[in-house]
Amino acid sequence: MLSDLPTELTEHITGYLDVNTFRSFRLVSHSLNQQSLHQFRQRFFRTRTVAWTTESLDKLTHITSDLYFGKCLRDLIIDATPRFAIRLWELEKGIIEADLQQDQARRNDVQVRYSEVEARFEHSKRFWNETRHDRKALTAVFEHLGRLQSIVFAYDGMKKNFLLFGRRYCESSQNEMSRPFVSTMAAVAKSKLIVQTISVDPTRRYGAVSTGRLESLSPLLVVFDDIFLGLKGLKMSIRDWRSPDDGFEMPTGKASFLVRFLAKLRNLESLDLSCFSSLEENVLSEMARHCKYPRLRTCRLHLFRVPDTKDLLHFLEPAHAWLQSLTLCHCIVRDGEWSQVMIDIATELRLGHVELSDLFTRSGARVGFDGTMRRTLVLEGPDIENQLIFQSGRLISGNWGPAWHLAAVAYPFIGLHT
Repeated sequence: MLSDLPTELTEHITGYLDVNTFRSFRLVSHSLNQQSLHQFRQRFFRTRTVAWTTESLDKLTHITSDLYFGKCLRDLIIDATPRFAIRLWELEKGIIEADLQQDQARRNDVQVRYSEVEARFEHSKRFWNETRHDRKALTAVFEHLGRLQSIVFAYDGMKKNFLLFGRRYCESSQNEMSRPFVSTMAAVAKSKLIVQTISVDPTRRYGAVSTGRLESLSPLLVVFDDIFLGLKGLKMSIRDWRSPDDGFEMPTGKASFLVRFLAKLRNLESLDLSCFSSLEENVLSEMARHCKYPRLRTCRLHLFRVPDTKDLLHFLEPAHAWLQSLTLCHCIVRDGEWSQVMIDIATELRLGHVELSDLFTRSGARVGFDGTMRRTLVLEGPDIENQLIFQSGRLISGNWGPAWHLAAVAYPFIGLHT
C-alpha cells in the first residue's frame, strides 16, 4: 500500500506531481498527508508569483497568514508588466491602421474599446493612489514573514512591430511600470523586511523603474540604512525621460535621489545596473563619490555615460580586493579614451572575468575590438592584465550599428516575437 512506503520514496514520487494531483494524493490518507507535507510546502509555497491586482495581492496575504504554510515563502516574483499601457498601444495602432484603410466601422469599434480600457486604467490609478492597498497588503505580508531570500520583478514586453514608438511607449508606461517596484520598496521599509536580493527576471526583463517615481520614496530613505545591510544583490533598470526644459532642473550641490538610494546598499556583493537619464549625465560620477561597495564581487554597468575615465576606477576602487567580474555594456566615454580605461582596469584591478560590449566614443562612434568591427570582447583567466593591455592597442571606431541612445528604449522589444 502507498501508506506503507518509506517517507523518502513518498517524497520522490510527489516530486513529479502537479498541484491538483498532489492535492488528491494528500487526501488518500492521513499518513500520506503527513509524509508529503514537507514536499508540498517546498514545491508550492516557497516561491510565489503575484500580479498587480487586488485579487492576487489579497490571495498572497491569505496564504502567508496560514499558520503552517505562511512562513514558507522565500522567493517572491512580482509581475510588474504595464498591461494597460500595452493594451492602449495595441488599440491605438489599430486606430491608425483603420484610418489608413479608411475603414470607419473598424475605427469606431477600436475607438470604443480604447475608451473602455482608458477608463479602467484611470479607475485603477485612482484606486491605488487613494487606497494604497498594494503597500498595505505587502506591508502585512512582509511583517509576517520578516525575511525573504529574493524579490524578483518580471516584465513582459511589447511586440517588435511597435519599435518605432519605443520612446513614446517608454514615457507613457513609466508610472504603471514603476508602481510595483516603488510600492514594494515602501512596504519593505515600513515592515523592516530583510531581503537578500532584489532583481529583474532574467527572461521577463522588459521593464524599468522611473527615476521620478523612485523619488517618492524620499521620506523613507533613512529607514533603508539598516534594512539594506542584508542586501547582497541588486539588479535593476532605471530610466529618466524628464527634460530640464520642462522645469526639472537638477539642484546643484546635492546628489540625485537615485544615487542616495544606491548609497544605502553598503554590503552589495553583486550589482547589475542599467541607467539612462536624459536629465542627468553624471550619474556615474556621483556614484563614484557617494556609493562605496567594498564587498562587491561582480559588477555590470549598462547604458552609462562615463564623464571621466577616472570616475569608473574611483567607483570600483573600494572593491579592488574582492571584485572578480566586470561587465561594461552600452557605455560611452565622454572624456578620455577606451584604450586608457582598459589599461587602468588591467593595472588597478585583479579580475577573473571582463566583458566589454557595445562601447561608444564621445563622438558617438562605435568601438570595434581586435582591429575589426567586432562589438564584444570577453576575457577570462589569470592573464587578463596582459590581454587587456594588448587589446587596448587594437581598438578601432566607426559609425556602424545602432546609435548608443537607442538601447535606452530597446527593453520592451529585444528578443520578443514579431
